[in-house]
Amino acid sequence: MENLAADCRNELIGHCIQSDVFKNTPNAPIGFNLKAELLCHLRIMNTFQWSNRRDSYIKHLRNYRLCWIPNSSNIRSIMSANLIAWLISGLLLLRILYERIRDRRLPPGPARLPLIGNLHQAPTNLPWVTYQRWIKQYGPIISAQFGSNTVIFIGDATIARSLLDKRGDIYSDRPRMVMAGENLTKGIHLLLRRYNERYKLHQRLDAPVLSLRASKTYYPLQDLESKQLLFDFLPTNDFKKVYERYAASLVYSLVYGTRLHTGNEWMLKHAHQVQDNFAYAARVGTWIVDAIPILNYLPSTLAPWKKTAEKFYQIEKELHLNNMQTALATKGWNWTKEFSKSKEAALMSHIELAYNMRMFTLATLAYPEFVIKAQKELDSVVGPDRLPTLDDEPNLPYISAIVKESLRWRSIAPGGVPHATLTADEYMGYQIPKGATIVWLYWAMALDENTFDRPLEFLPERWLDRSENEKKCQFVSFFGYGRRLCTGRHIAKNSLFLLMARILWGFDVRHAVDEDGKPKEVDDLNMTSGFVSSPVPFEAVFEPRSVHHKEVIESNWRNAEKDIDMIMNSIRDKQISVGLKVQA
Repeated sequence: MENLAADCRNELIGHCIQSDVFKNTPNAPIGFNLKAELLCHLRIMNTFQWSNRRDSYIKHLRNYRLCWIPNSSNIRSIMSANLIAWLISGLLLLRILYERIRDRRLPPGPARLPLIGNLHQAPTNLPWVTYQRWIKQYGPIISAQFGSNTVIFIGDATIARSLLDKRGDIYSDRPRMVMAGENLTKGIHLLLRRYNERYKLHQRLDAPVLSLRASKTYYPLQDLESKQLLFDFLPTNDFKKVYERYAASLVYSLVYGTRLHTGNEWMLKHAHQVQDNFAYAARVGTWIVDAIPILNYLPSTLAPWKKTAEKFYQIEKELHLNNMQTALATKGWNWTKEFSKSKEAALMSHIELAYNMRMFTLATLAYPEFVIKAQKELDSVVGPDRLPTLDDEPNLPYISAIVKESLRWRSIAPGGVPHATLTADEYMGYQIPKGATIVWLYWAMALDENTFDRPLEFLPERWLDRSENEKKCQFVSFFGYGRRLCTGRHIAKNSLFLLMARILWGFDVRHAVDEDGKPKEVDDLNMTSGFVSSPVPFEAVFEPRSVHHKEVIESNWRNAEKDIDMIMNSIRDKQISVGLKVQA
């Protein structure tokens, strides 16, 4: 055994000598001869007392700088490096085997690569279109692997209700979003907050002011804001700005007790910047730290996303603090005063409300035939001398159908807002792991040909056809699922009904024309990409239906009660009168 070890040692020294001689000796054959001679000496020395002569011989070689002779510590380092390499290889092999076993139990989906899964297939532009194609190919419930994150896509409303509604105790969490949820918003954004006791506390705080009963008390404010919207359309066709002012002013009045009169206020511009920052940070596939969360432990100098998030956070923090100070200084009631112990009061995004109205405008241009039907109903029920109100809703079924179709036709979040599992689950024989991201793909559900005839078209009549009711009852909720259902949905629906009814009552919406007088076409499928989506910019012309309609609009705005403190206090008193608990 000792002789074998010595021979191995000798061969190693010989190879080192040969290597060094080739590097430092200009004549290569000398290296070969020197190696042979040295090995001969080494073998002879091995028959005598190797231990005594070895060190002196090696020292002699080092003095002549012929080679580097490894000592015992060097050999141990080489062996340790080899061992680490084998361990890493073994761990990688185990990981690949684990992935293969795991993938067999998951719902079907596109083929994965070892370790990265489907990360190389992650779409960055209009991702919901790619996911819809996967669902058509692999089935109504599929899976994909993006790095360490398992994602389950649901493209069928019945499955969504079975899991997200009926098993809400499992499917009510949010996936970990390192960039948007932890770095940008520091874990306080209600939309991204994990399903925990603090989230439940906010739900309890929100319930009184966002309930169905409470939503009806906000009509005086919705009435005022919609009257200004009609009046604003008389001199301008900038519907994007008009809608955004309406929606933002409605929310700011409720939350902070402050109206936005022009749409040019600094706080609105600031809010748009915050919304854009959030949408950018929440985009799937943008940040490597979302796919590999362990990278978030790196210092800021090595993690540029942290600097970006901190910059965005400071902008949002400044906005919220200024808004809260404004709200607390008002004379009237508002949600901030009601939630004075809560840091989050803005629960209904004005961006979402404005988006739905822009899609409604796009539909009036792309499908003008429904406008004619709606105006006939309004003329019959409301007449030309007054504006429609929420009390008219039971008698305006076609307008209600337009609201539903607007919500179905194009969603602000076509990819849905993801949920996550709190525990592992099983469905249809498939395993759904704990912590998996659950995406209810609204785009696939809304355009499901098995549910809706001609799904790409804007057809309010589909909501009036009783033969279709059974299928529609199984259809996706417009405002989400389960315990993550949008809390502001009642206010949003009332606002959409009032706006759509009043715009159709007072205006004809037409195509803008070019320099040659030809109508400018619109593409109703041309959408922006991101966490939220909207139609690309387009133009429209709003013309009063008659001089009389214009006069009614002007008169209503001129005589409207505009004292926001008085309006908000009347809302508070109304809520108290219907039995709601109001603290402010």
